[in-house]
Amino acid sequence: MDLNVIILSIVYFISGLLIGSFLNILIYKIPRKLPIFKPYAICYYCMQQVSVINNFPILSYLIRRSKCGKCNLKIPVQNIVVEVLTALIYLLVFLTFRTSVNTAIGIILTSILVVVSFIDWKFMIIPNVIVLPFTIVGLGLSIIKNLAKWWLPLAFSAGACVFMLIIHLIYPKGMGMGDVKLSLMLGAFLVKNVIVGLFIGFLIGSITGLSLIIAKKKNLKQFIPFGPFISIGGLIAFFVGDYILRWYVGFI
Repeated sequence: MDLNVIILSIVYFISGLLIGSFLNILIYKIPRKLPIFKPYAICYYCMQQVSVINNFPILSYLIRRSKCGKCNLKIPVQNIVVEVLTALIYLLVFLTFRTSVNTAIGIILTSILVVVSFIDWKFMIIPNVIVLPFTIVGLGLSIIKNLAKWWLPLAFSAGACVFMLIIHLIYPKGMGMGDVKLSLMLGAFLVKNVIVGLFIGFLIGSITGLSLIIAKKKNLKQFIPFGPFISIGGLIAFFVGDYILRWYVGFI
């Protein structure tokens, strides 16, 4: 492997760790409607202001064994998962696309989907303050990427939204409006590959839902947040959506 690639891989991984710590703050504060920066670093249990080190889970673990200096409780394991997951996906984005518009799209999309997934899984909401502004960002990046077909991102974004809206109207308990808006944003970033993303999301969500019902963890009347599954499908589509679409077209 080229030395420059190795160096940049390390840079992207470390950047993912650093940004992952910020994503943890967004995941905690946005659904609770807390100020993001005042104070910036707080304990996720006692909500007291703490050292900035506490917001870097891995570093905090090495220095303080992940314990809050105020209440002495450990930082949630989820925070470490978010930090490491973000770093690994950032690294994968770089190794797949190197330095390109796709890299910028991948970094932004990854960050949004990580935040959306963890918020939706815990609170069963997908905040408008995240998906709506970044729908515009996604449209802008996708249009810049292919100016000759500037209308495609608009068409696929609107199409994905309408498709999910129809499902929501038919079965509102199974598909929330947050999922509809998330599909709007995914269409803006993924363009035609949003078809793959939604299909994979439905597939993974269905398998997970059936597995939970069989294991008696959920029943048919309980709501399972769908945002994380759409997000997983969206990430898979971002990396290999083109290959899947080509395979499918060739298959039929």
